[in-house]
Amino acid sequence: MHRSAPGASSPSGGEAAGAWGATVTPAAPTWTDADGLHIDVRGLPPPQPLVDILRLLSSVPAGGAVIAHLARDPLLLYPELAQIGWQAERLPAAGGEVCLRLTAAP
Repeated sequence: MHRSAPGASSPSGGEAAGAWGATVTPAAPTWTDADGLHIDVRGLPPPQPLVDILRLLSSVPAGGAVIAHLARDPLLLYPELAQIGWQAERLPAAGGEVCLRLTAAP
């Protein structure tokens, strides 16, 4: 597992190429694990968690998954996901954390 500091590049997934080849680097820490690309937006002030997650999703290749770690249920994120063709599945999480697996809707 590799974690990157906010704004830092990571050879294992902290940076991702956007749709036009531009590099997308979210402010939140990201890392790649066996279950997909992770982003931890806990502790960021609104609307930064929403912005970082949507920015990251714009760079994820087809069939990819993003695991988002949040401090609370992101009610404003769900309609945004639906609009861009993504869905969220809640995963088990420890101690008040909300963890979502984000995938492109079939």
